[in-house]
Amino acid sequence: MITEYQHQGSLAAPAPTLTICPNTVLGYLSVNALVLVSYLGFKGVVAFLAAGLCMLLRRPDRAGVEMRAFWWIYLLPGWCILSLFWSDNPYLSLRHGAQLGVTFLIAATLANRLSPIVFLRLLFSALALAGVASLLFGSLRFDGVWLGIFESKNYYAFTMVALVLCSFALLADPAESPAWRGAGFIGLAMGLPQIKMAESLGAILATVFVLAAALTILLTHALPFARRAGVLTLFGATALAGILAGLHFQGQILDLIIERTGKDPSLTGRTELWSLALGEIARSPLLGTGYRAFWVQGSPLAEQIWAEYYILSKSGFNFHNLFLSSAVEIGLIGLLLSTALLVPALFLSTFWLMRSRRAPAIFSFMAVTFVLALSMVEVPVFFEFDAVTVIVLVALVQSLRAVREEPQARTRGQGGPLS
Repeated sequence: MITEYQHQGSLAAPAPTLTICPNTVLGYLSVNALVLVSYLGFKGVVAFLAAGLCMLLRRPDRAGVEMRAFWWIYLLPGWCILSLFWSDNPYLSLRHGAQLGVTFLIAATLANRLSPIVFLRLLFSALALAGVASLLFGSLRFDGVWLGIFESKNYYAFTMVALVLCSFALLADPAESPAWRGAGFIGLAMGLPQIKMAESLGAILATVFVLAAALTILLTHALPFARRAGVLTLFGATALAGILAGLHFQGQILDLIIERTGKDPSLTGRTELWSLALGEIARSPLLGTGYRAFWVQGSPLAEQIWAEYYILSKSGFNFHNLFLSSAVEIGLIGLLLSTALLVPALFLSTFWLMRSRRAPAIFSFMAVTFVLALSMVEVPVFFEFDAVTVIVLVALVQSLRAVREEPQARTRGQGGPLS
């Protein structure tokens, strides 16, 4: 039968073939391990590193090109490593700084070797798996808060927020297939209740703001440029005024929340922490204490804070503000390097979404905006082997690639930048 088929040549229908892309397989393994690293522990870290570095080494010639093209993103981990020379704990700064550098390297590899839509679908699949597992096999914290399969409610909340943002992006993309848009609807239905179950007020408020911002931009796509600019300017001014008012009246707002709900929304005590952070920054404003060198046992101020807030484990605590936390550990220079990643990511992803209604553009904008909104009351980035950190870096690289490649796409007569 095979011989007869071969002699018929073009008259016979071609045999179906299954094509497997190694980068897609390695990308899924890497992203899935990263999302589940809190649950898998050391095994998850090893799987993330193995898959990510295998993807990198498949084309070592491209690795050098990619590193040169995005060299500036490595300034932050480089500074963290360099902080070992003045760190209160040089070994910790070196180890965590090197791990952060590898995480940045794998994030850039994922952003360059996978198309934006493939990365988004792989991320959605991994997040959906985490969402299902959290519902089926999750556990309660000592105070009754649902943690899913994760070790902390914040990590659980951030993971479910990422699922919601992925799902919304797939659902809102008019060019996406019905199957993926349906998956997006299911992801929304699964992720939204779990954000509430995690009881992270900051994550809930930031998610509402991000969805509103994305919808505003999407709904103005059909408007003339002048009206569109006016609507977006008004939204931005309103959002900024709301943020400033919230910061000014945060004490009264927190008292009202506690009075109405009867529960601590995990925002109390932040002003005291921020005051302590400012005092620590004044001790070494430019260099800081060293990357990951403050929250360690034996540090006088850290021990004082743990005792005051009854943190018996002496771990899993921070200053609940990304900018203050960065300034404490890596100084104002390190803070500047962190800001030099987040602010361009916001502008580039916003520009991308202004030009494209595809799911990757929607998700990149929402992911970066969420991190920046949450950064006022949490420390969502930059950590090694951390899903939120990798997502932000991928969004930054993909947004920059989209902006760079848009003129080429127009010249070739295509509809827009990266898809």
